[in-house]
This record gives sequence, C-alpha cells and structure tokens, in this order.
Amino acid sequence: MDYFTVSAIFVFGLIIGSFLNVVIFRFNTGMTVSRGRSACFSCGKTLEWYELIPVASFLMQKGACRKCRSRISWQYPLVELSGGITLVLAYILTPGAFVTASGFVSFVLLSILLCLYIVIVTYDIRHKIIPDAFSYAAGATALLMMGQGGLFAGRIDPTQAVAGPALFLFFWAFWYFSKGKWMGLGDGKLALSIGWVLGLAGGVTALLFSFWIGAVISLAIMAVERIRGNKRLGMRSEIPFGPFLIIGFLIVLIFRVDIQALLSYLAL
Repeated sequence: MDYFTVSAIFVFGLIIGSFLNVVIFRFNTGMTVSRGRSACFSCGKTLEWYELIPVASFLMQKGACRKCRSRISWQYPLVELSGGITLVLAYILTPGAFVTASGFVSFVLLSILLCLYIVIVTYDIRHKIIPDAFSYAAGATALLMMGQGGLFAGRIDPTQAVAGPALFLFFWAFWYFSKGKWMGLGDGKLALSIGWVLGLAGGVTALLFSFWIGAVISLAIMAVERIRGNKRLGMRSEIPFGPFLIIGFLIVLIFRVDIQALLSYLAL
C-alpha cells in the first residue's frame, strides 16, 4: 500500500468532512453553502482560517470558541474524521483507483456516495429525518455506479437494477400499513441507493444487519435511559433508523457478505 497516497487522501477527506459539516448545519436554514463565512453559533464571531483547520483547530481550542468559550459540538471533528476515513475506505475498496480511468471514476463515485451517507446519518441523528435531497442525490450516485459497473462488465445485472425498488417497496409497506407509525418513508428512499449498489442479495443482508443492530442498540439506549430515570423513552420512542441502514450497508460493502453466506453460517 502506498502510505503517502493514503495519507494525502486522508487529509483531503478531512477537508471534505469540514465541508460536509457546513452542509449539515446550513441545510434548510435559509443559509447557502457557498456564501457566508463560518461563525460561532453562540457569539457570532467570524472564524479565522486557523480556527477552521479540520480536527486540529478543535483540539487546539480545547473544543471551545476562542472568544466566548462556548462549547463546540463534537460533531465537527467526528464528521471531519469520518470524511478522511471514508475517502481512504473508498480508495482501498476500489481496484486501480489511480491507475485506470474506470478505477478513478469508481473511486470518485463511491467517495461521493459515502460522503452523502455521512451527511444523512448525521442529519438523521440531529433532526430525526432524512431530507429527500440527500436520499435522491445518493440514489442518483448509486445509479451512476451501477451504470458505470455495467458499462465495464458489458451488461447490467437485472437483479441489481430491481434491488433498489424492491428494498424501497419493503419500507413503503411498513410505512403504508402502519400509517407512518412504525417507520418513516425516508428510510425507504435511502434503501434505493443501498439496493442499487449492493444488489438484491447484498441489500437484503444489509437490511438484516440493520434491523439486528438497530434492535440491540435501541434496547440498550432504552435500558440506560430507564436507569437514569427517563421513563418516557419506550418502544414507541423515535429512534432514527437511517444510521443502522448505513451500518448494515458498510458491513456488506466491506466484508462482502450476502444472505446466502449469512444463512449458511447461521445454520452451522
């Protein structure tokens, strides 16, 4: 592995992560992403360039504004680190990323998709909703990935083409028959891109992982909150499911497991 290339990609990913924070905080607020300098949310102080260095500025300022000393959200360094890790992951998962034109296009598209997923996860945790703009952008990117892969292979797998709509219909059924009480339709729109990237078997496997992980973490959160005395948190509490979908997606993407291999392992 070329460690210089990996380091350069990681640093570039940190910068991308900083931009993703801007998108997350400014989306649907009336502020534009391209205009207006970053400022402290508490005192309004315009931030200098040395206060905007990804991760480093947060550490040097000890997580607080230099002027008013109000706490800076941990979201900033976490999203920035996620951007760096994401681009390195895309590089590792893409054969010939900087060797062939096809490899470079695959690397760019996968990087874009994973960065969109960072935005979706963070926004869903903050606001308990997945904006259509992010889901549709992820879906369009996934379609480009499927088309680019089909162009390279000479054909598009029909099961992969129907995987996105199939996963969406699964969530639509949950949403329709529960009248939106069990699950929001935003998760179904997110599942479109997951199906188009992983295919039908991989997409179903990702759903299984997401439900299993979601159940364990949700029960753990409820148990902790009950111990802390918050009795209002129960099975009907609103816990975002988008992050669990992305975790399931990453497990399948990285480890290349599918439903058949998973069932065979569980049957042993």
